Amino acid sequence: MKRLALWALLAASLSANLAVAAVAMRQQTASSSEPHLFSRVALDADQRARVSELRSQIMARRDEHARRIARLRKELASAIMQEPESHARVESILRGIVESQAGLQQAVVKHVIAMRDVLRPDQRPAFEQMVAEHMTSGGPMQCGLGSAAGER
Repeated sequence: MKRLALWALLAASLSANLAVAAVAMRQQTASSSEPHLFSRVALDADQRARVSELRSQIMARRDEHARRIARLRKELASAIMQEPESHARVESILRGIVESQAGLQQAVVKHVIAMRDVLRPDQRPAFEQMVAEHMTSGGPMQCGLGSAAGER
């Protein structure tokens, strides 16, 4: 029974890795294009520069978290195969994955707030609509907030 549960956990982890890889590849393509915000809101040159800098920062954070999660998932697979009775080690690795995912979501929320602060009050409704669309779509919030490849 334990072995079946461990294999199921490994299968779930591998499926999650594939999903993360697919999203990362999609976002990699998206990261090379301008944020969709630029087509929805007329930004002045200073705003455009500030938004681009904020976007570079969040993309770096996203990449950092993705590398950490990939490393942890590799450790998880190894721990499951090499130390199947070591539930404490597996639980510790799972906590690390959850913490990294939560950290990325917190970084995205801070990014959204910082992006909103760059905008004038008359520009905010279009941005707020984009944020609402992404947050209610059922998927993860995109770090680039509305890049062309991230649209639904």
